Amino acid sequence: MSMRYCIKDYRTSIDPHLLRTFFSHTKISITNYNWIFSDLTAYTSKGDQELEESIFCQDNFILTGQELDELLKNEEVVVIFGVMVAVKENLNIKDIEQLPVIEYNEHYWEEDYVSPIKNAVMEIGFFDGELIVVTTDDQSVVETLKRNVFNFPNLISFKEYLES
Repeated sequence: MSMRYCIKDYRTSIDPHLLRTFFSHTKISITNYNWIFSDLTAYTSKGDQELEESIFCQDNFILTGQELDELLKNEEVVVIFGVMVAVKENLNIKDIEQLPVIEYNEHYWEEDYVSPIKNAVMEIGFFDGELIVVTTDDQSVVETLKRNVFNFPNLISFKEYLES
């Protein structure tokens, strides 16, 4: 069964919807995985200039960890809405039968939700700039999140979120 955690009500602290901040504060390695992005709405800029030609303007795409790491060194990416899935193997997005989505997906909001991506190490859902949901079966990811909880004092279990 997947473990699910939420980061919410962070407005008085850092903004984890800024991908560079999310990764630096969770200490989740970018380069250890390949990343599938789906159902994405993001704002991308470089300095004061909005980037309209960024890959993050696409709804669905895949980046290697090295590609994502390099992009985040050069671009500010704020994910408003969408899903990122970490996988170990190389995949072609056309070979994926079903991409994860949040909008109009009642199953996503159930405690026993499992990513439709086979062999997903973790799935990170961004919802309207207010909530981030991390779903994983990987104990090292859970331990990494718990070890760095001081960076997100409002990290709670998905069950606690549903009950609040």
